[in-house]
Amino acid sequence: MTKVWVSLLAAVCALSLGLSLFWMVRPARTGPESAAAAPYILKDHGGRLAVFAAEGGEPLRVYDVYTHLLPESDVAALQKGIPVESEERLDRLLEDFGA
Repeated sequence: MTKVWVSLLAAVCALSLGLSLFWMVRPARTGPESAAAAPYILKDHGGRLAVFAAEGGEPLRVYDVYTHLLPESDVAALQKGIPVESEERLDRLLEDFGA
């Protein structure tokens, strides 16, 4: 009886691991919220993290996060500009960058 429970537990663990890996590597959906529809752009502004309106112009807000202290991949993405589709995504990105 113990072998059955251990086998069942192992199967459940393997299934959840497989689903987790699938969820992580699946391609992102491309829906109506594309980069062109993003209301915000997260960019480097004078060496600091800043939020811009998609239309451009002056930054809406500049944060005390110095971009030269971030990993190179983040710096490169910020120099190009990261399109942000929603307030929730903006909050998550700002939290990730330490703002």
